Amino acid sequence: MPAPSPKQKEAEKSQTHRLILAQSPLWILPVLLVMQTGILRRWSDAEYLLFSFAIASPSILLPYFLGPSRSAPGSAPYWLKLHVWISILVCFGTYFGTHYFFDLMGMRYVFATATWHLESDVVGRGGQVVPLFMYPLTHAYFMTYFVFLVLAEDRLRSLLGGGGRVGRGLLVVALAYGVAFAETYVMASPLLEDLFRYDDRGRMLRVGSLGYASYFVAGLPMVKRIDGGGEEWGIRKVAIEALATCMGIMILLEAWAKVVGPL
Repeated sequence: MPAPSPKQKEAEKSQTHRLILAQSPLWILPVLLVMQTGILRRWSDAEYLLFSFAIASPSILLPYFLGPSRSAPGSAPYWLKLHVWISILVCFGTYFGTHYFFDLMGMRYVFATATWHLESDVVGRGGQVVPLFMYPLTHAYFMTYFVFLVLAEDRLRSLLGGGGRVGRGLLVVALAYGVAFAETYVMASPLLEDLFRYDDRGRMLRVGSLGYASYFVAGLPMVKRIDGGGEEWGIRKVAIEALATCMGIMILLEAWAKVVGPL
């Protein structure tokens, strides 16, 4: 069978994006529920992990069962490539990048019942640890964030008439900052301050969100490249591009740290 045409690729990406957005309430509502009830304060490591994998799984299951069929047997579907790309960013960001939040942005994790953790022993200075359940939990968040950013940028560029490279760059920064600010505002809630907080929430929202936005400033243009221009990407290329994105994120975090410094 012939390889998918550029039009078929775009249709596959569009359908996948719609499915990812459609499943987003399946992680948003449970997260809000456990925040409101406080039930997570009594969980064990296994329960934290079970919850995190459960809310991350719909972003895999819906595209797998409801996504478009591939016209080229043997080629990886777009949803799988997107998951591989997101997984690499999540592992990098959680293992290495969290220390920037600990040491420079004043983030604090106090999950007393969570003893399983995985983080870099070299990057951080403060001795804080990253609970293991944060990896699948962050994957669920980032799937929605990046799909939203892709669709929002396309929609706004269409409404605003392009704007050239400078205009697109400003739009990417604005969207990235908006997502970073919104997540920080919701998650660093007084409801969870005994488990998760920032030393100076107001300054983190205003200034720290720009540092957090590094993930999306570097990531948005790169994630849009997957299967772009009519090219069929392999998993190997997806992984290489994701690792390059991680390097870009680290450079932006370092630049933010030099300009802003500890909050």
